[in-house]
Amino acid sequence: MTRSELLSMTVDDVMTRWPDTVPVFHRRRMACPGCVMAPFMTVAEAARSYAQSEDELAAELARAIPAAAADHSRDDTPRRVP
Repeated sequence: MTRSELLSMTVDDVMTRWPDTVPVFHRRRMACPGCVMAPFMTVAEAARSYAQSEDELAAELARAIPAAAADHSRDDTPRRVP
């Protein structure tokens, strides 16, 4: 998963595909989990709207994505948490 790929994904797609990223948004005091804009707003847009560094947010999200999941980043099948 490249930085630009991650930043261009919607927040909802990131949190749905990789649930381990949800705490990253919480730690940064971003209200993205549960936000009505999450399905429409990219990670880059969310970073800018919270005055966060896009690079730092992308790096922290990438660290939260399990290595095995990152290898399958091209798989467009949505992952839903039961």
